[in-house]
Amino acid sequence: MKNDDHRLYEFRIKYNAHSDHSAMNSFHYYMAECAEDAVRFHEYALAHKNFHVQNISIERKNPWTFKWQKEDYEF
Repeated sequence: MKNDDHRLYEFRIKYNAHSDHSAMNSFHYYMAECAEDAVRFHEYALAHKNFHVQNISIERKNPWTFKWQKEDYEF
């Protein structure tokens, strides 16, 4: 059986840009081993672009059902 210790999953982080021009939520997508890594990538990307956002939720795509499942993660 194949070892899945380093399997990458697709995560999406729902956020709002805190802008007067943005009333809608947006998503960023990341490939990572765990939710913590995806959030770390997200924070790095936001800092690089000097964006300030309100993170709402993080979800992981189930590779067998192709449905998004909410992750237990506190921002």
